[in-house]
Amino acid sequence: MKIKKQQIVAETKRVFVYKNKQFKGVLTSGKHTFWDFKNELEFTTHSIDTMFFMAPDAERLYHSNPEVQAHISHYKLNEQEIGLLYFNDTLKGVVAPGENLYLWRDAGDIHLERVDISNDFYVDDKTLKIIEKAGLNLASKLIRTAKTTACKPIYQIQIERDHIGLLFIDNKLVKELPAGKYGVWQFGREIELKTFDSKKISAEAAKEIYQKNSAMQSIAHQKLGAEEVGLLYVNDILKGIVPPGEHVYLWKEAGNIHLERVDISEDYYVKQSTFTQVSNAGLNSATKLFKPAGAACQPIIDVAIDSEHIGLLYVNNQLQQELAPGRYGIWQFNRDIEVKIFDLRTQMTEVSGQEILSKDRVSLRINLSASFRITNAVQAASSVEDVNSFAYNALQLALREAVGTQNLDDLLLDKLYINETVKELVSEQLAEIGVQLISVGMKDIILPGEMRAILNQVVEAQKAAEANVIKRREETAATRSLHNTAKVMENNPTLMRLKELEALEKVADKIESLTVYGGLEGLMNNVVNLGQKQGGQHV
Repeated sequence: MKIKKQQIVAETKRVFVYKNKQFKGVLTSGKHTFWDFKNELEFTTHSIDTMFFMAPDAERLYHSNPEVQAHISHYKLNEQEIGLLYFNDTLKGVVAPGENLYLWRDAGDIHLERVDISNDFYVDDKTLKIIEKAGLNLASKLIRTAKTTACKPIYQIQIERDHIGLLFIDNKLVKELPAGKYGVWQFGREIELKTFDSKKISAEAAKEIYQKNSAMQSIAHQKLGAEEVGLLYVNDILKGIVPPGEHVYLWKEAGNIHLERVDISEDYYVKQSTFTQVSNAGLNSATKLFKPAGAACQPIIDVAIDSEHIGLLYVNNQLQQELAPGRYGIWQFNRDIEVKIFDLRTQMTEVSGQEILSKDRVSLRINLSASFRITNAVQAASSVEDVNSFAYNALQLALREAVGTQNLDDLLLDKLYINETVKELVSEQLAEIGVQLISVGMKDIILPGEMRAILNQVVEAQKAAEANVIKRREETAATRSLHNTAKVMENNPTLMRLKELEALEKVADKIESLTVYGGLEGLMNNVVNLGQKQGGQHV
């Protein structure tokens, strides 16, 4: 058994000396010699490189031995403090709240920065960067004892551009965060982050949060009246139309927001400048309305009235105004809008292919054409649903009445009868609804095939008889003319001789050569015998 004991302590070591289990002192670097006659001494070696004094009875040793206090620093954190442990001005770790730290003074320049997290949740930018750079934001790097649950010291937040972050701690909204990078101490806290896209302008998704936290600064809230329409401008650009009675929740981060209110209680019409903006922005659609999901309607009725037309504006089925040619925009929120447009020009209608029995039961197919013009649009709109249909039906019935009371022969003899009768029957009916009947004309009458053949035979027989009469009349006239000529020539020899010469001239035209004997007298006396000679002989 050795009576003399020797301890050599390195620069980075410290040795605790115990006698009969009782602490006696601390050995620093160097060579130490002890006499131990009864073998009562014990030595425990500790490395100061770790900075931490980790003996099982560290607390008792520290508080009961001033010599230990000379070598070890003690730090006690409360439950709302975290520690930032610096060694030689370099951050070495984050200390969990409520921890006791025993650190070797001889290890170096040790500094513990205390951070009160009872009210301030946020990690300043400088500290956040240092912790991230040192890679200390890990549960495995947290300085703690076994009693403390390991967790990441910092809840890291990244809010993208054009987004808003709402930070909840223990289910309570504590901060509205613009785009940027943040860190939150999360010891003993339940942390939740909700992010929203402020480019959408509408903060409807965060409405319930705002209603529970009306002091929020990131949301603007406006309420429209029951007879107000909102024109939402962002940075002086029209972004949407808000229906009457709506609550509007908007992200202030979206830009310079302005809500123009338009009273539509009495004025139905949209200003031309506003109508142009809405049309150019493509906002005149139920799907583009700036409102929560639900029933919607097109905000503006676009009415275009051409020249020579007239429009009638009805609001809730009541006539309000006549509209001259032009383009109109009409708000239709909270009201039933209808515009009826009438063409004031002369219009044509065709009543075609009408199968009608005449009085003598001949089936006829008749095509009728008529022209009319609307003279009183208000009267027409209040009287009938469709002017064209009414006019067509009236002409059809009048045509049947006109044809059904006449025989076929009468209709064929007097074709104007149908036109005049139909016009007389229909004019008054149309005048009662504000329509003037201008003209009626029957285009054609189509007979059945058998009836057409019979009529053709009748016409053919009539024409043949007329031709025979004319032929007989001409023959009689010719005979009478010959008789009168013969009587004239009988009493006038000279005229008779002229007639003979005329006949001779005609004969001479057909003979190539003619030899005359006996002189003029022979020619005159024998001319009548020429026709009795043989062909080709000369006289």
